[in-house]
Amino acid sequence: MIVAGSSLLFASLSPFAAIQPRAVCRHAATAMNLIDGAVQLPVVADGVAAADGPALVQLMTAAAFLALVPARRLLQPQGLRDVYVRPGKGSHGVGLIAIRSVPKRARICGCEALYAEQRRTASLLWLPAEVRATVHELWDGVDRDGTCTVPRDFEVVPLVSFLNHAAAPNCYYDDEENCIRASRRLRKGEEATVDYRQYQEADSYTYQQVAAGFRGKPKTYL
Repeated sequence: MIVAGSSLLFASLSPFAAIQPRAVCRHAATAMNLIDGAVQLPVVADGVAAADGPALVQLMTAAAFLALVPARRLLQPQGLRDVYVRPGKGSHGVGLIAIRSVPKRARICGCEALYAEQRRTASLLWLPAEVRATVHELWDGVDRDGTCTVPRDFEVVPLVSFLNHAAAPNCYYDDEENCIRASRRLRKGEEATVDYRQYQEADSYTYQQVAAGFRGKPKTYL
């Protein structure tokens, strides 16, 4: 049986309404619909649900949580909720530009190569020099041990590949989550930047670019 949550849950939310009445009233209907479809309790009569103490507490907690969450966020596609940047004109060619205000510590982009594979570096020597240089510039995945990380699909380029360096950056590398985060609030239209030296190895292509002051091309491994 589906729990008849409207009257029961509105009553259970009354303590929260005293704290944030507008938030509760505005989003309670959305919360009720979601809970009604997810929680199953036996109905005694006249649409009144029978629940023991723990079950009712759980129901009340879930309802209160959902009621305080903006309804539009519940309906947004999960993969697009926290999009803050897109490639655009940056300080060094293409960069990551904020498309809206970015909160402090918000996730800018991940650093993991999701669409890549490990190959022997020697296998790239048959490619044109321009393609090998692109592997350096966009993926920086060539290691000294004779292996390299290359894209399986060149048309899928991660956002982090467009992130530019700055000596006084507005973003930082989060080593626990392996991602780039905003170190302060970013304005719409502002470029997201990071210090390559914070997380790149000293012999990496991007680190060597910084060391050379972006004059010329660092020595490659290919």
